[in-house]
Amino acid sequence: MIVKEIAKLFGPGKSNISLQEKIISAMAGLIGIGLIMAVSQFYLDPQSLPWVVASMGASAVLLFAVPKGPLSQPWSFVAGHLFSAFIGITVAKLISDPVIASSLAVSLAIFVMYFTRSLHPPGGATALTAVVGGSAITELGYWYMLTPISINLIIMLAWAMVINNLIPNRCYPNGIRDVNKPHGILTQGDGPDIKRPNTIQRSDLHEALTEMDVFVDVSEDELNKIFNLSLMHTHKKKMGEILCRDIMTLNVISVDYDTDVEQVWKLLIEHRIHAFPVIDKAGYVLGVVSMDDFLNQIKVNFDYSIMSQLFDFISKTNASHTNKPEYAGHLMSKPAITISEEQHILDLFEIFYSHNIHHLPVVDSANKLCGIVTPRDLLQAFQNGW
Repeated sequence: MIVKEIAKLFGPGKSNISLQEKIISAMAGLIGIGLIMAVSQFYLDPQSLPWVVASMGASAVLLFAVPKGPLSQPWSFVAGHLFSAFIGITVAKLISDPVIASSLAVSLAIFVMYFTRSLHPPGGATALTAVVGGSAITELGYWYMLTPISINLIIMLAWAMVINNLIPNRCYPNGIRDVNKPHGILTQGDGPDIKRPNTIQRSDLHEALTEMDVFVDVSEDELNKIFNLSLMHTHKKKMGEILCRDIMTLNVISVDYDTDVEQVWKLLIEHRIHAFPVIDKAGYVLGVVSMDDFLNQIKVNFDYSIMSQLFDFISKTNASHTNKPEYAGHLMSKPAITISEEQHILDLFEIFYSHNIHHLPVVDSANKLCGIVTPRDLLQAFQNGW
């Protein structure tokens, strides 16, 4: 029992990171440091090179293994190193004793990084290097901030922004939305901080972190996503695996890209539904055409009634040129927000709410249309005791 408690306190924590993610982080660090070494060797002697590259090696761990952490963001990375370099150079010039100078440089660097919200742990190594890095670095003086620090920062930051935005499920800096995120997988952090039941708010997180009074290397947005995803998984376990394929409507009325607008309108009226998926010949969803798309074509014009304008729009143009959409493909909203038939129905609430839509095309494993889900289908599933 005692051994287990000791292992829990001092042993390695559990890792939820996949092997692929670990390999990607390692390879990104390899290339980043390789670039730094290749450039730095042109303006540093071999004895000083390890001192300078050491702090960049520590930064590489943060930028490529923890790219979403607050300590890894561009302001922390750049400002943390530059402030620390300035402090280290200044202290080295004022204090000759290496022990006192080293201790003071690192402590001041920590304080200034905290004060300027640029906390970046490798900055401490940058400040220390300015004091004990050898004569070549000392002789550089404040040029040390330009060469090698600023040049290294530019190289590392550029590489971090490239590689972390090319890899799926990553983004850097945190303000850049991940364009690779699939449709239908949304969290509260993706939109405005709107009050919803059973979700935690950013303001609550901020108050909790303030009360803890300790720096946590996870952003409030990331904490928010972790909490809400955990809550979602908890609800899914309680409800069981109820998937979209279990509740979707199979007989989907769809239109082709080149279906006339007039024909689309007739189908909407005939079937009394709000929207149709627009598909290509292979069955892939291209977009969605809805009643709203028709109404958006009507402009404010007091000389013509709304019905007259609608009729003029729906009627096919006989001339060789037109200034209005003539086919479903021209009128549709795109890209279509689709869901997989394997998605849990709890995912649908957020999608309907966030996008203010009422029809979600369902696609199969080949990404082809296989059904459609509406809020009515979702409510019917709960009424039937799913």
